[in-house]
Amino acid sequence: MIESSAAAQLRRIARRRAARDHRRQRSRSVGPGRDSDISRLTWVALAASALPGLAALVALLFTWMSVGQTNKDLQISEQGQITTRFNVAITNLGRPSLDVRLGGVYALQRIMQDSSRDQRTVISVLSAFVRQHAPVPVSGFKPAEEYRPPTDVAAVVSVLGARPADREVTQDGKPLYRVDLSSVDLRGLEREVGLTEGGMPRRSNFRFANFTGADLRDAGLENFDLSGASLDNANMSGVKLPNAVLRHAFLGGANLTDAHLGAADMTGADLGGANLHNAHLSRAEETNETGEADSGANLTRAFLIGANLSTADLRGVILVHADLTDADLAGADLRSADLTGADLSNADLSNADLTGAKLSGAILEGARGLPPHRRGGSQ
Repeated sequence: MIESSAAAQLRRIARRRAARDHRRQRSRSVGPGRDSDISRLTWVALAASALPGLAALVALLFTWMSVGQTNKDLQISEQGQITTRFNVAITNLGRPSLDVRLGGVYALQRIMQDSSRDQRTVISVLSAFVRQHAPVPVSGFKPAEEYRPPTDVAAVVSVLGARPADREVTQDGKPLYRVDLSSVDLRGLEREVGLTEGGMPRRSNFRFANFTGADLRDAGLENFDLSGASLDNANMSGVKLPNAVLRHAFLGGANLTDAHLGAADMTGADLGGANLHNAHLSRAEETNETGEADSGANLTRAFLIGANLSTADLRGVILVHADLTDADLAGADLRSADLTGADLSNADLSNADLTGAKLSGAILEGARGLPPHRRGGSQ
Protein backbone atom coordinates (compact mmCIF):
# COMPACT_ATOMS: atom_id res chain seq x y z
CA MET A 1 0.00 0.00 0.00
CA ILE A 2 2.77 2.31 0.96
CA GLU A 3 4.52 1.73 -2.38
CA SER A 4 1.31 2.32 -4.37
CA SER A 5 0.72 5.59 -2.55
CA ALA A 6 4.25 6.80 -3.20
CA ALA A 7 3.99 5.89 -6.88
CA ALA A 8 0.76 7.83 -7.24
CA GLN A 9 2.33 10.89 -5.64
CA LEU A 10 5.31 10.73 -7.99
CA ARG A 11 2.99 10.57 -10.98
CA ARG A 12 1.11 13.66 -9.78
CA ILE A 13 4.38 15.52 -9.36
CA ALA A 14 5.43 14.51 -12.87
CA ARG A 15 2.13 15.65 -14.35
CA ARG A 16 2.41 19.02 -12.61
CA ARG A 17 5.94 19.48 -13.95
CA ALA A 18 4.81 18.53 -17.43
CA ALA A 19 1.94 21.00 -17.26
CA ARG A 20 4.28 23.71 -16.02
CA ASP A 21 6.77 23.00 -18.78
CA HIS A 22 3.93 23.12 -21.32
CA ARG A 23 2.80 26.53 -20.07
CA ARG A 24 6.36 27.86 -20.24
CA GLN A 25 6.69 26.62 -23.78
CA ARG A 26 3.50 28.37 -24.81
CA SER A 27 4.59 31.56 -23.09
CA ARG A 28 7.84 31.56 -25.06
CA SER A 29 6.00 30.96 -28.36
CA VAL A 30 3.94 34.19 -27.99
CA GLY A 31 6.58 36.42 -26.42
CA PRO A 32 8.44 39.54 -27.65
CA GLY A 33 10.13 37.70 -30.52
CA ARG A 34 6.82 36.67 -31.94
CA ASP A 35 5.44 40.20 -31.68
CA SER A 36 8.40 41.48 -33.72
CA ASP A 37 7.66 38.98 -36.45
CA ILE A 38 4.05 40.08 -36.54
CA SER A 39 5.04 43.79 -36.65
CA ARG A 40 7.38 43.18 -39.58
CA LEU A 41 4.67 41.38 -41.45
CA THR A 42 2.25 44.24 -40.76
CA TRP A 43 4.65 46.86 -42.12
CA VAL A 44 5.30 44.76 -45.17
CA ALA A 45 1.56 44.48 -45.77
CA LEU A 46 1.05 48.23 -45.33
CA ALA A 47 3.92 49.02 -47.68
CA ALA A 48 2.51 46.65 -50.25
CA SER A 49 -0.91 48.29 -50.02
CA ALA A 50 0.63 51.79 -50.37
CA LEU A 51 2.58 50.95 -53.51
CA PRO A 52 -0.33 51.65 -55.93
CA GLY A 53 -0.94 55.08 -54.34
CA LEU A 54 2.73 55.92 -54.47
CA ALA A 55 2.89 54.86 -58.08
CA ALA A 56 -0.12 57.09 -58.85
CA LEU A 57 1.55 60.04 -57.07
CA VAL A 58 4.74 59.54 -59.05
CA ALA A 59 2.72 59.32 -62.26
CA LEU A 60 0.84 62.53 -61.36
CA LEU A 61 4.09 64.38 -60.64
CA PHE A 62 5.56 63.18 -63.92
CA THR A 63 2.43 64.28 -65.79
CA TRP A 64 2.55 67.74 -64.16
CA MET A 65 6.20 68.14 -65.11
CA SER A 66 5.46 66.95 -68.63
CA VAL A 67 2.53 69.41 -69.01
CA GLY A 68 4.72 72.26 -67.73
CA GLN A 69 7.48 71.38 -70.18
CA THR A 70 4.92 71.04 -72.98
CA ASN A 71 3.47 74.49 -72.21
CA LYS A 72 6.96 75.96 -72.16
CA ASP A 73 7.75 74.31 -75.48
CA LEU A 74 4.47 75.65 -76.91
CA GLN A 75 5.27 79.17 -75.75
CA ILE A 76 8.72 78.98 -77.31
CA SER A 77 7.17 77.63 -80.49
CA GLU A 78 4.52 80.37 -80.54
CA GLN A 79 7.13 83.08 -80.01
CA GLY A 80 9.18 81.56 -82.78
CA GLN A 81 6.16 81.62 -85.08
CA ILE A 82 5.41 85.24 -84.17
CA THR A 83 9.03 86.18 -84.88
CA THR A 84 8.78 84.48 -88.26
CA ARG A 85 5.46 86.21 -89.00
CA PHE A 86 6.94 89.54 -87.93
CA ASN A 87 9.95 89.17 -90.21
CA VAL A 88 7.73 88.22 -93.16
CA ALA A 89 5.41 91.19 -92.49
CA ILE A 90 8.34 93.63 -92.31
CA THR A 91 9.71 92.23 -95.57
CA ASN A 92 6.30 92.68 -97.23
CA LEU A 93 6.15 96.33 -96.12
CA GLY A 94 9.14 97.02 -98.35
CA ARG A 95 7.73 95.32 -101.46
CA PRO A 96 6.87 97.41 -104.56
CA SER A 97 3.43 95.79 -104.87
CA LEU A 98 0.65 97.66 -103.05
CA ASP A 99 -1.24 94.44 -102.38
CA VAL A 100 1.79 92.86 -100.73
CA ARG A 101 2.40 95.97 -98.62
CA LEU A 102 -1.21 95.93 -97.45
CA GLY A 103 -0.77 92.27 -96.55
CA GLY A 104 2.21 93.26 -94.40
CA VAL A 105 0.20 95.99 -92.67
CA TYR A 106 -2.66 93.69 -91.73
CA ALA A 107 -0.25 90.92 -90.74
CA LEU A 108 1.26 93.31 -88.20
CA GLN A 109 -2.22 94.16 -86.98
CA ARG A 110 -2.87 90.47 -86.35
CA ILE A 111 0.42 90.18 -84.45
CA MET A 112 -0.71 93.04 -82.19
CA GLN A 113 -3.92 91.14 -81.51
CA ASP A 114 -2.14 87.85 -80.80
CA SER A 115 0.82 89.14 -78.79
CA SER A 116 0.46 92.06 -76.38
CA ARG A 117 4.23 92.06 -75.73
CA ASP A 118 4.85 92.91 -79.41
CA GLN A 119 2.34 95.76 -79.62
CA ARG A 120 4.91 98.40 -78.76
CA THR A 121 7.26 97.21 -81.51
CA VAL A 122 4.48 97.06 -84.10
CA ILE A 123 3.33 100.58 -83.24
CA SER A 124 6.88 101.84 -83.65
CA VAL A 125 7.27 100.11 -87.03
CA LEU A 126 3.93 101.31 -88.42
CA SER A 127 4.53 104.88 -87.21
CA ALA A 128 7.91 104.88 -88.95
CA PHE A 129 6.27 103.57 -92.13
CA VAL A 130 3.91 106.58 -92.25
CA ARG A 131 6.69 109.06 -91.47
CA GLN A 132 8.81 107.58 -94.28
CA HIS A 133 6.09 107.29 -96.92
CA ALA A 134 4.08 110.46 -96.21
CA PRO A 135 6.42 113.14 -94.84
CA VAL A 136 5.80 116.85 -94.93
CA PRO A 137 8.45 118.26 -97.30
CA VAL A 138 11.38 119.99 -95.68
CA SER A 139 10.51 123.07 -97.77
CA GLY A 140 7.11 123.26 -96.06
CA PHE A 141 3.54 122.17 -96.59
CA LYS A 142 2.50 121.12 -100.04
CA PRO A 143 0.13 123.27 -102.11
CA ALA A 144 -3.53 123.06 -101.29
CA GLU A 145 -4.51 120.96 -104.29
CA GLU A 146 -6.89 118.08 -103.64
CA TYR A 147 -4.92 115.27 -102.10
CA ARG A 148 -5.47 111.92 -100.42
CA PRO A 149 -2.86 109.84 -98.59
CA PRO A 150 -1.64 106.68 -100.35
CA THR A 151 -3.80 103.62 -99.72
CA ASP A 152 -1.19 101.82 -97.64
CA VAL A 153 -0.59 104.92 -95.49
CA ALA A 154 -4.32 105.29 -94.86
CA ALA A 155 -4.48 101.60 -93.95
CA VAL A 156 -1.68 102.01 -91.41
CA VAL A 157 -3.47 104.96 -89.77
CA SER A 158 -6.63 102.85 -89.54
CA VAL A 159 -4.74 99.93 -87.98
CA LEU A 160 -3.03 102.21 -85.45
CA GLY A 161 -6.36 103.71 -84.46
CA ALA A 162 -7.92 100.28 -83.98
CA ARG A 163 -5.16 98.92 -81.73
CA PRO A 164 -6.21 97.45 -78.35
CA ALA A 165 -5.98 100.26 -75.82
CA ASP A 166 -6.28 97.90 -72.85
CA ARG A 167 -2.90 96.32 -73.65
CA GLU A 168 -0.89 99.51 -73.43
CA VAL A 169 1.61 99.80 -70.61
CA THR A 170 0.77 103.00 -68.74
CA GLN A 171 2.20 105.06 -65.94
CA ASP A 172 0.09 107.69 -64.18
CA GLY A 173 -2.58 107.12 -66.82
CA LYS A 174 -0.22 107.81 -69.72
CA PRO A 175 1.18 105.17 -72.09
CA LEU A 176 4.92 104.60 -71.87
CA TYR A 177 5.03 104.60 -75.67
CA ARG A 178 2.85 106.39 -78.19
CA VAL A 179 2.04 106.70 -81.85
CA ASP A 180 4.51 109.10 -83.46
CA LEU A 181 3.10 110.74 -86.59
CA SER A 182 4.95 113.99 -86.30
CA SER A 183 5.47 115.99 -89.51
CA VAL A 184 3.42 113.60 -91.65
CA ASP A 185 1.21 114.60 -94.58
CA LEU A 186 -2.28 113.24 -93.98
CA ARG A 187 -4.23 115.84 -95.91
CA GLY A 188 -7.68 114.69 -96.90
CA LEU A 189 -7.47 111.52 -94.79
CA GLU A 190 -10.84 109.80 -94.66
CA ARG A 191 -11.52 107.77 -91.57
CA GLU A 192 -12.78 104.23 -91.99
CA VAL A 193 -15.89 104.28 -89.83
CA GLY A 194 -16.22 101.13 -87.76
CA LEU A 195 -19.15 100.29 -85.51
CA THR A 196 -19.21 98.84 -82.01
CA GLU A 197 -21.40 95.87 -81.10
CA GLY A 198 -24.04 98.39 -80.06
CA GLY A 199 -24.02 99.98 -83.51
CA MET A 200 -22.25 103.16 -82.35
CA PRO A 201 -19.32 104.64 -84.28
CA ARG A 202 -16.07 103.20 -82.98
CA ARG A 203 -13.47 105.64 -81.67
CA SER A 204 -10.01 105.69 -83.17
CA ASN A 205 -7.43 105.46 -80.41
CA PHE A 206 -4.80 108.18 -80.77
CA ARG A 207 -4.52 109.11 -77.11
CA PHE A 208 -1.25 110.95 -76.40
CA ALA A 209 -0.21 110.53 -80.05
CA ASN A 210 2.36 112.91 -81.50
CA PHE A 211 1.06 114.92 -84.47
CA THR A 212 3.39 117.88 -84.00
CA GLY A 213 3.83 119.73 -87.28
CA ALA A 214 1.54 117.34 -89.17
CA ASP A 215 -0.48 118.45 -92.20
CA LEU A 216 -4.09 117.46 -91.46
CA ARG A 217 -5.88 119.84 -93.78
CA ASP A 218 -9.40 118.73 -94.67
CA ALA A 219 -8.82 115.40 -92.88
CA GLY A 220 -11.85 113.55 -91.54
CA LEU A 221 -11.06 112.76 -87.91
CA GLU A 222 -14.57 112.18 -86.63
CA ASN A 223 -14.72 110.29 -83.33
CA PHE A 224 -10.94 110.36 -82.94
CA ASP A 225 -9.76 110.12 -79.34
CA LEU A 226 -6.90 112.61 -79.22
CA SER A 227 -6.81 113.05 -75.46
CA GLY A 228 -3.43 114.41 -74.42
CA ALA A 229 -2.23 114.36 -78.03
CA SER A 230 0.44 116.77 -79.26
CA LEU A 231 -0.83 118.81 -82.20
CA ASP A 232 1.48 121.78 -81.80
CA ASN A 233 1.90 123.82 -84.99
CA ALA A 234 -0.17 121.30 -86.95
CA ASN A 235 -1.93 122.57 -90.05
CA MET A 236 -5.56 121.60 -89.38
CA SER A 237 -7.31 124.01 -91.70
CA GLY A 238 -10.71 122.63 -92.62
CA VAL A 239 -10.20 119.53 -90.48
CA LYS A 240 -13.37 117.67 -89.48
CA LEU A 241 -13.38 116.79 -85.77
CA PRO A 242 -17.05 116.48 -84.73
CA ASN A 243 -17.52 114.36 -81.60
CA ALA A 244 -13.74 114.05 -81.24
CA VAL A 245 -12.09 113.98 -77.83
CA LEU A 246 -9.25 116.47 -77.38
CA ARG A 247 -9.18 116.62 -73.58
CA HIS A 248 -5.90 118.18 -72.41
CA ALA A 249 -4.53 118.05 -75.96
CA PHE A 250 -1.78 120.47 -76.98
CA LEU A 251 -2.69 122.61 -79.99
CA GLY A 252 -0.42 125.59 -79.41
CA GLY A 253 0.11 127.49 -82.65
CA ALA A 254 -2.09 125.08 -84.60
CA ASN A 255 -3.90 126.36 -87.71
CA LEU A 256 -7.61 125.57 -87.23
CA THR A 257 -9.08 128.00 -89.72
CA ASP A 258 -12.44 126.77 -91.07
CA ALA A 259 -12.11 123.68 -88.83
CA HIS A 260 -15.28 121.80 -87.88
CA LEU A 261 -15.21 121.00 -84.17
CA GLY A 262 -18.91 120.59 -83.43
CA ALA A 263 -19.49 118.84 -80.08
CA ALA A 264 -15.79 118.07 -79.69
CA ASP A 265 -14.68 117.65 -76.08
CA MET A 266 -11.73 120.02 -75.63
CA THR A 267 -11.78 120.20 -71.83
CA GLY A 268 -8.43 121.49 -70.62
CA ALA A 269 -7.01 121.69 -74.14
CA ASP A 270 -4.14 124.11 -74.72
CA LEU A 271 -4.82 126.28 -77.80
CA GLY A 272 -2.51 129.13 -76.92
CA GLY A 273 -1.75 131.09 -80.09
CA ALA A 274 -3.90 128.79 -82.23
CA ASN A 275 -5.65 130.23 -85.27
CA LEU A 276 -9.37 129.41 -85.20
CA HIS A 277 -10.44 132.04 -87.71
CA ASN A 278 -13.86 131.15 -89.10
CA ALA A 279 -13.80 127.82 -87.22
CA HIS A 280 -17.07 126.02 -86.53
CA LEU A 281 -17.38 124.83 -82.96
CA SER A 282 -21.16 124.63 -82.67
CA ARG A 283 -22.92 121.30 -82.82
CA ALA A 284 -25.20 122.26 -85.68
CA GLU A 285 -25.43 124.97 -88.29
CA GLU A 286 -29.04 125.60 -87.35
CA THR A 287 -30.76 126.08 -84.02
CA ASN A 288 -32.78 123.23 -82.49
CA GLU A 289 -36.57 122.92 -82.27
CA THR A 290 -36.75 125.24 -79.24
CA GLY A 291 -35.01 127.99 -81.18
CA GLU A 292 -31.86 127.76 -79.08
CA ALA A 293 -28.43 126.68 -80.20
CA ASP A 294 -27.38 123.15 -79.32
CA SER A 295 -24.54 122.80 -76.87
CA GLY A 296 -21.33 122.85 -78.87
CA ALA A 297 -17.72 121.94 -78.20
CA ASN A 298 -16.56 121.66 -74.62
CA LEU A 299 -13.64 124.03 -74.05
CA THR A 300 -13.87 124.13 -70.27
CA ARG A 301 -10.61 125.55 -68.84
CA ALA A 302 -9.08 125.55 -72.32
CA PHE A 303 -6.07 127.79 -72.95
CA LEU A 304 -6.90 130.14 -75.83
CA ILE A 305 -4.45 132.91 -75.03
CA GLY A 306 -4.05 135.05 -78.15
CA ALA A 307 -6.13 132.62 -80.23
CA ASN A 308 -7.71 133.87 -83.44
CA LEU A 309 -11.44 133.13 -83.14
CA SER A 310 -12.61 135.92 -85.42
CA THR A 311 -15.94 135.11 -87.13
CA ALA A 312 -15.83 131.63 -85.53
CA ASP A 313 -19.12 129.81 -84.99
CA LEU A 314 -19.17 129.40 -81.22
CA ARG A 315 -22.89 128.99 -80.67
CA GLY A 316 -23.57 127.05 -77.49
CA VAL A 317 -19.87 126.35 -76.96
CA ILE A 318 -18.86 125.73 -73.35
CA LEU A 319 -16.00 128.07 -72.43
CA VAL A 320 -16.36 127.91 -68.65
CA HIS A 321 -13.19 129.26 -66.96
CA ALA A 322 -11.42 129.27 -70.34
CA ASP A 323 -8.44 131.60 -70.70
CA LEU A 324 -9.17 133.90 -73.65
CA THR A 325 -6.68 136.61 -72.74
CA ASP A 326 -5.82 138.71 -75.82
CA ALA A 327 -8.01 136.43 -77.98
CA ASP A 328 -9.49 137.80 -81.21
CA LEU A 329 -13.26 137.19 -81.09
CA ALA A 330 -14.20 139.94 -83.55
CA GLY A 331 -17.40 139.01 -85.38
CA ALA A 332 -17.62 135.65 -83.56
CA ASP A 333 -21.04 134.07 -83.09
CA LEU A 334 -21.25 133.51 -79.33
CA ARG A 335 -24.99 133.08 -79.04
CA SER A 336 -25.89 130.98 -75.97
CA ALA A 337 -22.19 130.33 -75.33
CA ASP A 338 -21.25 129.67 -71.72
CA LEU A 339 -18.41 132.00 -70.73
CA THR A 340 -18.93 131.69 -66.98
CA GLY A 341 -15.73 132.62 -65.18
CA ALA A 342 -13.82 132.96 -68.46
CA ASP A 343 -10.84 135.32 -68.65
CA LEU A 344 -11.50 137.78 -71.50
CA SER A 345 -8.84 140.29 -70.49
CA ASN A 346 -7.87 142.47 -73.49
CA ALA A 347 -9.94 140.25 -75.81
CA ASP A 348 -11.43 141.78 -78.95
CA LEU A 349 -15.20 141.25 -78.99
CA SER A 350 -15.98 143.80 -81.69
CA ASN A 351 -19.21 142.91 -83.56
CA ALA A 352 -19.41 139.60 -81.68
CA ASP A 353 -22.96 138.29 -81.19
CA LEU A 354 -23.37 137.66 -77.46
CA THR A 355 -27.11 137.06 -77.49
CA GLY A 356 -27.93 134.71 -74.62
CA ALA A 357 -24.26 134.27 -73.72
CA LYS A 358 -23.43 133.62 -70.07
CA LEU A 359 -20.79 135.97 -68.70
CA SER A 360 -21.30 135.51 -64.97
CA GLY A 361 -17.99 135.90 -63.16
CA ALA A 362 -16.10 136.56 -66.41
CA ILE A 363 -13.00 138.76 -66.28
CA LEU A 364 -13.58 141.58 -68.75
CA GLU A 365 -10.78 144.00 -67.89
CA GLY A 366 -9.50 145.65 -71.06
CA ALA A 367 -11.97 143.75 -73.29
CA ARG A 368 -12.81 145.72 -76.44
CA GLY A 369 -16.08 145.91 -78.32
CA LEU A 370 -18.17 144.64 -75.41
CA PRO A 371 -21.57 146.39 -75.12
CA PRO A 372 -21.77 148.50 -71.95
CA HIS A 373 -24.75 146.56 -70.58
CA ARG A 374 -22.67 143.34 -70.65
CA ARG A 375 -19.80 144.77 -68.65
CA GLY A 376 -21.42 143.67 -65.41
CA GLY A 377 -21.49 140.04 -66.53
CA SER A 378 -25.29 140.08 -67.06
CA GLN A 379 -26.99 137.38 -69.02
